[in-house]
Amino acid sequence: IRFNLLAMVRDLRARARELGDAEGAAREERKREAWCWENALRRHNFLGFVGEVVKEVARRKVMEGEGRFEAWVAESVERTRRRVVDGED
Repeated sequence: IRFNLLAMVRDLRARARELGDAEGAAREERKREAWCWENALRRHNFLGFVGEVVKEVARRKVMEGEGRFEAWVAESVERTRRRVVDGED
C-alpha cells in the first residue's frame, strides 16, 4: 500500500517577497512556469501521434528499396548495443 501525503503550505513566492529574497522568488516563478508546461503536456495524449510518426518513418524506409528497412533496423540495433556496452544513457 502506498500513500501520498500532500501538505498545505503558504505560497513560497509570497514568502520570498516578504523576506526580500529576489533569487528565491525568481526560482519559485521558474518552477511555476515549468509546472504550467508539464500540466499542458499532461492534458494531451501523444500516443496516437507517436504511433503515426513511427508508421510513416517505417513506410518511407520500406519505399527506399529492397533491404533498406532491414539495414536501417540492424544499424539501429548495433548503435544501441554499442551505447549499452559503453554505459551511455
